[in-house]
Amino acid sequence: MNILNQILLQSALMFFWSGSIVGILVGAAMLLKPEQLMRLNQQISRWICTEKIAVQFDCRRRVEPFIYRHHRLMGAAVLIGAVFVLHTFLFRYNLRFISTLIPKNYWWLSDALVTMLLIGSVLAALIGGIVLTKPSLLRDIETSANRWICTEHVSFWINSKHHFIEQFFFRYHRFFGALILTASLYVLVVLRYYLFCGEGEWGNL
Repeated sequence: MNILNQILLQSALMFFWSGSIVGILVGAAMLLKPEQLMRLNQQISRWICTEKIAVQFDCRRRVEPFIYRHHRLMGAAVLIGAVFVLHTFLFRYNLRFISTLIPKNYWWLSDALVTMLLIGSVLAALIGGIVLTKPSLLRDIETSANRWICTEHVSFWINSKHHFIEQFFFRYHRFFGALILTASLYVLVVLRYYLFCGEGEWGNL
């Protein structure tokens, strides 16, 4: 195991070990002082309203007038990009080099990806040619394909306070406190062995 991997692994284990100490404190507080823990949770909790951001996202933005106004430029750009992708994968695609980067059992994934890119490039070239020469042919398809999906109800539910999770945890605070305390103690003991007592065991992790 090289030095970088060892440092990253040890840092991750130290993070989880420190988190287990916090878990022990939280579990003990849920068992012994649930009211104080609830007040602490209310003090450190902060409500961030995303209503203004949601309003900005949940509105229509039409790009079609810009595309039709500059249809030659847009069509040429799409056509050139599609031709470049087709040329690359048809004439410059190094299958032997790509196969060395992909495990043997996953070669089908590269073939499927290349096939999807080729089909997408052909369709993009067709659309680019239409936009370049006669964009009005796409208006009927565009009108029938466009659908406006309003997310107002979803954003309203997300942008509202939900206390049922906290209430559920504090209602059964003894059970969750014991569960968190037991799990944190287990993680603390196991990671302490690997971090401070088993330095010679890094290669076996």
